Amino acid sequence: MSKPRADQESRHLRARAEKQLAEDSQGMQKTPVEDVQRLIHELRVHQIELEIQNEELRGTQVALEMSRNRYHELYDFAPVGYFCLDDRNQIREVNLAGAELLGLERAFLIRQRFSRYIAPGSQDAFYFHRKNVLASTEKQVCELELVKKDGTRFHAQLQTVAVVEDQSNNRLRIAVMDITARVHLEDELQALNVELDQRVEARTRELTQANLALQEESVQRLQSEQKLQESEEKYRIVVENSSEGIVITQDFKIKYSNFQFEVISGYSREELADLPIDDLAHPDDAAMVMKYHAQAMWDQEQPQQFIARLVDKAGHTKWLRKKRVLVEWNGQSAILCFLDDITARKHSEQVLKEIDAQLKNIFLESPIGIAVYDANGLMYGVNSAYLGIYGMPDATRILGTSLFEDPLLSSETKGSLLSGNAIREEVTVDFARATDSGVFDLTGTPELYLDVLITPLGMTMGDTVDGYMAQVQDITEEKTAQRSIRALSKQLVRAHESERLMISRELHDRVGQDLLSLKIGLDSLRRENTEHLDQNPEFWDKLAKFSSITQQAIMVVRDLAYELRPPGLDQFGFVQALTQYGNDFEEKTGLDVRMTFTGMKKSSFDFDTEINLYRLIQEGLNNIHRHARARRVVVRMVASFPKIILRIEDDGLGFDPVQRMASATAEKRMGLRSMQERATLLGGTMRIRSRLGKGTQILVELPYERKLYDSKKNSVDR
Repeated sequence: MSKPRADQESRHLRARAEKQLAEDSQGMQKTPVEDVQRLIHELRVHQIELEIQNEELRGTQVALEMSRNRYHELYDFAPVGYFCLDDRNQIREVNLAGAELLGLERAFLIRQRFSRYIAPGSQDAFYFHRKNVLASTEKQVCELELVKKDGTRFHAQLQTVAVVEDQSNNRLRIAVMDITARVHLEDELQALNVELDQRVEARTRELTQANLALQEESVQRLQSEQKLQESEEKYRIVVENSSEGIVITQDFKIKYSNFQFEVISGYSREELADLPIDDLAHPDDAAMVMKYHAQAMWDQEQPQQFIARLVDKAGHTKWLRKKRVLVEWNGQSAILCFLDDITARKHSEQVLKEIDAQLKNIFLESPIGIAVYDANGLMYGVNSAYLGIYGMPDATRILGTSLFEDPLLSSETKGSLLSGNAIREEVTVDFARATDSGVFDLTGTPELYLDVLITPLGMTMGDTVDGYMAQVQDITEEKTAQRSIRALSKQLVRAHESERLMISRELHDRVGQDLLSLKIGLDSLRRENTEHLDQNPEFWDKLAKFSSITQQAIMVVRDLAYELRPPGLDQFGFVQALTQYGNDFEEKTGLDVRMTFTGMKKSSFDFDTEINLYRLIQEGLNNIHRHARARRVVVRMVASFPKIILRIEDDGLGFDPVQRMASATAEKRMGLRSMQERATLLGGTMRIRSRLGKGTQILVELPYERKLYDSKKNSVDR
């Protein structure tokens, strides 16, 4: 509050007091003089006290005003941006530093949402930061990206506390500091650390290479005893910490051994001192070790490298690879030996040999025909089962043939193999059309069906293919059985449909006509006796009810006859019959049924394809009506060589396809199973995609044979 305003209020208060004193002056005239003087004295004392208090209050007010001005100066000119947000995330207060951080005027920021100036990638971080602040009484800190007026971004650190003004209104006080320079420094420091690590790694490699070179140099320097004595102290650490066992032998005895040889032999250095070398050698290799040692010592030639066995202190046999150099030791010739323990490698080689032998037996004796090819696709080996499948007496004529020139493999298959992918497909060998009759045994079956699996070799070690392995199985009997089963199934379907047609005609021509005659008779009886309707009303009501029941029975019989064999399928063709069926199904069930047929308007179907496709759609719609609780069904059928694709989709409840197919038999639900069998009967496949609450999609793919279907593509949409 300013001083002029305070003086004005003081004058106003004095005027009110003088007015009140004037009103009370009449009463004071009757008061005794002593009392009046005492009262005046008290009033003057009280007045002086009030004036003193007033002066103190004025001083306090001035101090508060100055403190408030200093607070505003500190708040506005602080180097840190300060924001005050209300419970709707709107900016209520902001200092000059905060406005400068965002590149906007302070007046423009008031009542703006603070999240408007947060980068999209940091919105979630601010949301959780604000949530943590409101849930805590302590200061919360987070780092995120803010966006200035010109669209540039900067890294900022937010220190936020919650201020509770009342139970329903919380405000956030946020201190915002620009830490972009710090973040950039951290990034530069991280880059420098990465560069330092790379330099350390490169220097380590250099030191490793230098260490290897130093080891080679040490071997050369150990060729003479004089050099060994001069550099003994220098290289003692290298020798003692070598991964190879190092010994010096002289006069067939051990004169020196390092720590690694103690580990290999199991003896201490004291036990090895002056120990004859043949005491450690395996009995079967002792003579060879002594021979090589004697030749090196007598001939004074650099000894050759060899492999021998050693028996350690525990009695275990170990394989050692020995590299030796002639040196001088105490003025006499000696042999410096480097001993590498290769026991594990020997065992691995033995195991690999056994595995190779087993794999060779498996390859030769396998009932599956196997052929192996090199990286260029040239055959270099086959087993007897492979020759037996093709009826070949031997492999002479086919060794060296190219996998990629095999006429039985499609160009797509060969391209997939060249890309390093394994392939599996069924191929047919027609011996009657074979151009080289000398390769195949034509006395066998004239046609073979084969299951062929070709796998690239060597891909596990890298991206290079080392070769190919082809596995061939004769599935001719299985294919023949499948054809027989399929032919029998077709005959059963035809018989079933013939029986359906007969029953449909019987229901429509006999039962339907009899019910219609009964309905006509009941209605005629009621019309001929209208004058007697009032005499026995209960009888005539029952007669009308029986007529209505008969009418319902006629409709049920007609629907049943239509379901058994729709007449439109024979009269109007496949597409129009299905379109009419969809209309009737929509009218009867209330479902929104939409059908689309592409490339099939003028196509000609054989009996098996036509009736099975019709039954597939019929069964699919019935399943949706009974179980899916759907509102909309879409049926799409496309005929495009080499496939016919049927898709049935609904927006119903959905289900777990694996669980439903597994429980279908136990629950005696044959709808999906029947659809799958019909698809298989036509040589196609059926896939079900469904999720709970997401509807269901049934996809049926059938082979498109040009001799059965017209290649012209037309579209009929409902």
